[in-house]
Amino acid sequence: MRKVIVVGGGFAGVAAATALAEKGVQVDLLESRGSLGGRVYSTDNPSFPAPFDNGPHLLMGCYHETWKLLKRLGAPDTFHKIDPLNLSWLCPGGQKVSLQCAPLPAPLHLVWGLLTTNAFSWKEKVSLTKALLLFSKKPFSLNPEIKTVAQLLDFTHQGPQARERFWIPLCNAVMNVPVEMAPLAGFGEVLHRVFFGSRKDSSLVVAGKPLSDIGFKQTPAYLKKQDGAVHFHEGVQSFKVSKDSFEVLTRLGNTYTGDALIWAVPPSSLSALWPSDGWEKIKTLPQLGKSPIISVHLILSRSLFSEQLAGLSGGRFEWVFNRNANWGWKGGGQYLSLVASAAEPLAKQTEKELVDLAVKELKTRLPTSVTFEVLHAKATREMAATFIWTEETDRLRLSTETPYPHVRLAGDWTATGLPATIEGACLSGHTAAQKTWEHLNQTP
Repeated sequence: MRKVIVVGGGFAGVAAATALAEKGVQVDLLESRGSLGGRVYSTDNPSFPAPFDNGPHLLMGCYHETWKLLKRLGAPDTFHKIDPLNLSWLCPGGQKVSLQCAPLPAPLHLVWGLLTTNAFSWKEKVSLTKALLLFSKKPFSLNPEIKTVAQLLDFTHQGPQARERFWIPLCNAVMNVPVEMAPLAGFGEVLHRVFFGSRKDSSLVVAGKPLSDIGFKQTPAYLKKQDGAVHFHEGVQSFKVSKDSFEVLTRLGNTYTGDALIWAVPPSSLSALWPSDGWEKIKTLPQLGKSPIISVHLILSRSLFSEQLAGLSGGRFEWVFNRNANWGWKGGGQYLSLVASAAEPLAKQTEKELVDLAVKELKTRLPTSVTFEVLHAKATREMAATFIWTEETDRLRLSTETPYPHVRLAGDWTATGLPATIEGACLSGHTAAQKTWEHLNQTP
């Protein structure tokens, strides 16, 4: 039986490991921490009476590689799928607007939603529709001088409400960089997949459990079926590689080798561990940078809204998730999680400052007659949530290939054509697994 070592237990590593195990390969998955999930996890803390995610993740129906992984693991379908797409925004002054798509085939479902929404003026509906249609077919027919999302918004004359409620929060959420920096080609790929596939592709999907409980616990048993295993607390200390072999030494003093190796770790870690063998591209990976996601978790004395989530129009926090609806939380009062992507300015603030800002943004978007008390509060910072995807850093993203055919790369930072999302991570893992499988079959 062929044996593959996978280093890194995030979505990319788990996708690669289980895809190979599905083909009958023995896989040893090395994870430096005591749990799987990478940057997607939840935490328990004595100062807060419920689990809280490091950053609420909003998935989408078009995450086909993600759903493929979860189905492979037999993970329970504990997700809330908002299909057809339905989204509300809480606006300053207490106004609430919404976009309600129809149960029609794509893109008619979206056309109906844009025609009937009260979130945008008629003029903005027309300009928003025209801009979206630029991404309906590939290759995209775009002005080559338009490089960023901000330039697209100016070129297509997007109005203030369309920017505030649609373009900016969507770009922040999927790209985790501001519109002024976000490369249009990558964002366009997201728009194409979301709005011009099937209607279900554009559905919003919210996890029905804390992130650590959505499927990773099935991974050890899945790998064990092919005599593989998950090895926790096995952070890699050093790595040796030659034309035909490799050796991974962990901090616990254990050595791992096999027929092939997949690295599914952050780019800075990979750059630090890679031998100084002249592969210049690996040395530039730290230049990809790090972009944070900030969250504030609140338990309030009363219920403020009943939807799964809502947008915060014009807010520094883009979304608020309702954990009573998401998880069926019944601890008393209402449990809300607010999330801010592309959040470097917020990252320097104290926990109290972040909580005060989150509470203020809620209060300014509720009718003046609505009052509440904050019973519990917690702020989380995922400082290296994603790399910083710009026109300049795009060239630094590496493919799954390395100078060694038996060594592959995976991770949401690799050249998938997608942003650093769960879907990008799963796509990279499945791609690395397929290329590794092809190599194993070509090797005597």
